[in-house]
Amino acid sequence: MAHLSLVKPLAQLRDEQQFVDEVVLDAAGVTFARGSVAELSGEASCGKTSVTLALLAQLTANGEVCAVVDSCDSLDVVSAKKSGVVLDNLLWVRCGGRLEEAFLAADMLVQAKGFGAVWLNLNGLSESKLRQVPRTYWFRYRTRIKETPTIFVVTSAVPVAGSASQRPLGFTRENSFWTGNGSFKLLSGFNLKIQPNRNHYEPPSRTRSAAEYVDA
Repeated sequence: MAHLSLVKPLAQLRDEQQFVDEVVLDAAGVTFARGSVAELSGEASCGKTSVTLALLAQLTANGEVCAVVDSCDSLDVVSAKKSGVVLDNLLWVRCGGRLEEAFLAADMLVQAKGFGAVWLNLNGLSESKLRQVPRTYWFRYRTRIKETPTIFVVTSAVPVAGSASQRPLGFTRENSFWTGNGSFKLLSGFNLKIQPNRNHYEPPSRTRSAAEYVDA
C-alpha cells in the first residue's frame, strides 16, 4: 500500500478540478454517479469488465487516479492498456483469491478519498463465496464515499450489493458474430444487453463488443 502516497488529498483535487456529478459512457449507454456504489453483474464474457475498463480509461485519461482491488488476480493489464487506461494513474492491488484481504484493501482505499474510481473486482469467485459477504460491508462503502468524487464499482457473477448500489446493472451476452468458413472460424464480436436490475420497466441498453486478434 506504499503507492497510496501517489494519491492526492481530496481538498487538493477539489481545488484543481471541478468534477461533474456523473460520468457518461456514450458507447455503452451507461452513466456512473460519483459518490455512489455501482454494481455490474453477469456471467463471464458478458461485457461488465469492458465497461469498467472504459470507465477507468476515461477517468485516468483526464488525470484522475483510480484503483483496482483484484480479488483473484484476473485483471489483464494488456487489455486495460488497449482499452485506453493510463496505467501510470492506476493502482493495482492483487489479493490472490483472499476475499477478506480484498475487502480490507477496498475499505482502506475508500477511506483515502482521493480516487476517481475504486473497482472491487470479484470476477472468478463462486456464488457461494460471494454470498458469505455481509451486507453491512456494502452500506459502509456507500456511506464512506458519499459526497466524494469517487465511484465505487463492484463486478461479480451475481448481484451482491443489494440496495446499497444506487443503480445495479445486469449484463447478458446475446448473439455472437463469426468470420471465416467451416472449421476455421474466428469470433468477431457479440451483442451485449445491459438491464437495470432494480427498475425492470426501464428499457435495456445494447452495445456491441468486438474481438481483436494480434500476433504473439
